Amino acid sequence: MNRTVGREEFRAMGCVVEVELVGDDASVVVGCSTARRMIAEFERCWSRFLPNSDISRLNAAQGAMVSVHPATIDLLQSMVDGVAATDGCFDPTLLAPLVALGYDASWSNPQAITSLPAGSAWRGDVGSIAVDRAASVAQLPTGTVLDAGGIGKGLAADLVVAQLLTEGIDGAMVSIGGDLRVNGVGPSSGSWLIGVADAFDHTREITQLSLANAGVATSGTRRRAWSDSDGNWVHHLLDPSTALPTARELVQATVVAGTAAWAEVYTKMLMVRGVTGLQILAGLGLGARVVFGDGSCEGNAVWQTMESDKR
Repeated sequence: MNRTVGREEFRAMGCVVEVELVGDDASVVVGCSTARRMIAEFERCWSRFLPNSDISRLNAAQGAMVSVHPATIDLLQSMVDGVAATDGCFDPTLLAPLVALGYDASWSNPQAITSLPAGSAWRGDVGSIAVDRAASVAQLPTGTVLDAGGIGKGLAADLVVAQLLTEGIDGAMVSIGGDLRVNGVGPSSGSWLIGVADAFDHTREITQLSLANAGVATSGTRRRAWSDSDGNWVHHLLDPSTALPTARELVQATVVAGTAAWAEVYTKMLMVRGVTGLQILAGLGLGARVVFGDGSCEGNAVWQTMESDKR
């Protein structure tokens, strides 16, 4: 069979989306269209900057049941599972302190502002989220407000790749702001070569990973950073125990997991726990790497087996 490698790049979810597909000519064209459509739909459902999104309506409902897209049920379950697996180091309920620090407007559209209901808690209760998958409704505890953030991007990449393979694509890579999923036949001897950006220069790749079926996520403190109302330099990655930006010791964490959503969850755990998290993830069979403020880096043993090129 003659295979085509098709690539497309566009903006969605406030960041750059990259799609790379392997298949015949027709399936690649259709697949790129499917990816655009699905990602746009997930953004309409999960963006905290859109007042009619599922996430915004759940936040505003404050204890009332809300009809949501079926994929939003998947997102909520992923959040619940992620909090439990990381003992709360991953926490999607820190929207109120994030907004208080000054991250209320979208980076890509400053006119899009997050609206929070009165009484929003600085740390919510993910464990008490209620969902009814059959009826496609969900309910947040009063005071809890959610930010889909990185896990939304990771889950979107997972869902799009799964759909594309169902529709006949031989292999797919979807990256949404660096949270990516690969599966199926890759363009490099059947695998996928995935670059990891330099923490200090995002135009440069510091290393490459050779992967087959995996999710990759990178979280860092240098791309979403600003001065707060007191002139302090802050960033968007918060420590749930303090509701303040994580310590300056680490500036970037990258994790390779079975899905992009899980990779995203575990990058947050690394940013909170630091290097002790590397061995925790190695025990789970997951590759992980952290970068320190002085430019040095450390990867666990699993990560080292995945690197194909150190630059």
